[in-house]
Amino acid sequence: MFGRDTGGFAATSPPEGFSLRDFERAGLRVAERTFRAGETIFSPGDPSDQLYFLLSGTVRIYKIYGDYKEATIALLKNEGIFGKLSLVEGRWQDVFTEAVTDARVAAVQKAALEWAIRRQPDFALKLFAALAERLRQSDELVESLLHREVSSRLATLLLNLSERFGRRTGEGTVLDFRLTHQELANMVASTREAVSKAMSEFQKEGVIEVRDRRILIPDPAALSEKSARLRA
Repeated sequence: MFGRDTGGFAATSPPEGFSLRDFERAGLRVAERTFRAGETIFSPGDPSDQLYFLLSGTVRIYKIYGDYKEATIALLKNEGIFGKLSLVEGRWQDVFTEAVTDARVAAVQKAALEWAIRRQPDFALKLFAALAERLRQSDELVESLLHREVSSRLATLLLNLSERFGRRTGEGTVLDFRLTHQELANMVASTREAVSKAMSEFQKEGVIEVRDRRILIPDPAALSEKSARLRA
């Protein structure tokens, strides 16, 4: 449970333009908590009476299916709303969410959100736009996995991660968090062995490098061309 109410907000503005200042202007209070890397934020069966907003850090949303295999369905950094996106109370979370890096998360009671939505149309429109963006990202992830070989899915994933989470350096674009081959496999609904083989091929072709388990993309355009060829 989130224990500390905050009167002021350290706002972070996502691309869709929704920030914690919107909660403040709507007269809503948030409860803030910090999670260490690897710590679970919520699990299936936990109450879904709150909506969550990522202030800083990176979180991963995933499901368990089949023989205890993981499937990552979303990755968020320094932005975005998560949790069960329905604003109806009395239901339960149906996914796992964990901190990939140290993360600060704010939570807002859904009952308070419903109150604000009924009375403030501008706030409601911004909130619904943010929810729609989260759903769009999940839909894009699912679409990227359909009818494609592992190499194609992996190239598409790496491009997406570089665009959303990459840091530009003199040597290219680097992902600032470590990802194992098993974690990458979870994100593309594949096996660790198949991903390891594809990553080895990408490195031999020079479209990626791996340094201290961090992925460097020297030339994103070259990886994009590779992805396009694989999709053809």
